Amino acid sequence: MPNKTIYVGDDDVALFQRAQSLTGGNLSAAITKALRRLVEIEEAHLEGFEEVEVRVGGDGIYHRKRFVARRVAQGRRRASDDRRGEWLTVYHTKKGRYAVHSKRHESGNPTAFESPAPDGQDPRYTVEYWENPPELDSWNSWDLAEKAEMTLDVYETLDELKGALPEELSRVAEANARQQPVEELDI
Repeated sequence: MPNKTIYVGDDDVALFQRAQSLTGGNLSAAITKALRRLVEIEEAHLEGFEEVEVRVGGDGIYHRKRFVARRVAQGRRRASDDRRGEWLTVYHTKKGRYAVHSKRHESGNPTAFESPAPDGQDPRYTVEYWENPPELDSWNSWDLAEKAEMTLDVYETLDELKGALPEELSRVAEANARQQPVEELDI
């Protein structure tokens, strides 16, 4: 097995000592694990993917799930009373699967889901796609305050996904999933 020498700056000695203690004294294994993770994430970024972290659960009890994917569609569905609704975010995973994060929510605010629907769409359901949706940050504050129920469902194929989504959201997810995540321009 080849040997490699790693030079550690004085400021980083404590970091290396802590890594060694957390991994049972095997610093080499800790460095390999960290480098493997770094390479995996950086290669995913080069391919247009990112690390996604979502919460799942309900009744104020949640846990986190993390995976590598790219967001391909996002939709919002609301009940006719405008007090209940569901947000759906569709991801195309690095391994070629499709993940749907769903947030079902009931609000004490009767106008919580009010917003005009795009022309031709059912006013109780809208499909949107953003590269960086501004609302996502505010949704996280609703998770606990509004006691949203959140799930993460994974589908092996596009056909399975299409059967689980409203038609318009399925159409947007399919179109975006088939596109190259990043188009390199030589301009």
